[in-house]
Amino acid sequence: MKDYRQTSFYSIKGITKLIELGDQTYGEWIIYEGGLPTYHVNVFDQSFGSNVIINSLLVSKKETIESIINKINTKQATKLSLGNEPVIKIVKKSETVNLELGPLPELWIKNID
Repeated sequence: MKDYRQTSFYSIKGITKLIELGDQTYGEWIIYEGGLPTYHVNVFDQSFGSNVIINSLLVSKKETIESIINKINTKQATKLSLGNEPVIKIVKKSETVNLELGPLPELWIKNID
């Protein structure tokens, strides 16, 4: 379990909740499944095989994080997405939440080609 900053926004689509990693975060993404934060990709955390594979794909410029997610969605019939902040929004609240977000399954990353 880890603490994350969750910000809730009023938007045209209603209330949107996003996990924020901060402006200085590089090489990390929160991956949502069905609109809920489910995975935390950190390419500098070499303790998980999927992070290592993603890092090599990004460094070699073979893929982008968006193309990796799109390929996983196609092959695994999932609904993964990056959290997209609404263009027109009003911040409702920001709070710390404790979540257990693991890495993407390694099998999914190995089979994206």
